[in-house]
Amino acid sequence: MHRGMLIFLNNAGQLYRRMLVPVQEETGLTQAELDILLFLANNPGYDTASDIVSVRRLAKSNVSVGIRKLEQKGLLLRRLDARDRRIEHLELTSAAAGAVELGRKSQEAFGAALVQGLTFEERQELERLMGQIHQNLEQMWDETK
Repeated sequence: MHRGMLIFLNNAGQLYRRMLVPVQEETGLTQAELDILLFLANNPGYDTASDIVSVRRLAKSNVSVGIRKLEQKGLLLRRLDARDRRIEHLELTSAAAGAVELGRKSQEAFGAALVQGLTFEERQELERLMGQIHQNLEQMWDETK
C-alpha cells in the first residue's frame, strides 16, 4: 500500500476522534459511549450490540461496557426481541438527543473539512471510489477472520 494512503487513514481517524473531544467534554461521555450513540442514531435498523461490534469493528467488551453505562445514564434502553428473546434491541431515549445533535455536527464538520476545495464532480467521484475501497475492506476483513 502506498505510504501516503496509510498516513491518510491514520490521520483521518485521529482527526475524527479529536473533533469529537469537545462533544465528549460537554456531554461527559467517553469516546466509546459517543461512538455507540452516534452509530445507533445514524444507522436505523442496526440496533443490537452485535450490529455495533460487526459494523464498527469495536471490541465486544467495550461495546458491552458502553451500553451498560449509557443505560445507567438514561440515554439508552434495551428491549427484548418479540420473536427471539435472546436478542436485545437498543433504543436511544429522548435524553440522548442533545449528545447526538452535537456529535452529528462534529461529524458533519469533519466530513466538510475532508472535501473542502473539491468540486461537486470530484466529491461524487470520491464517493464512488470510497464505496469501492469500502467493498475491498469488507472482503479483506472477511478473508482474514
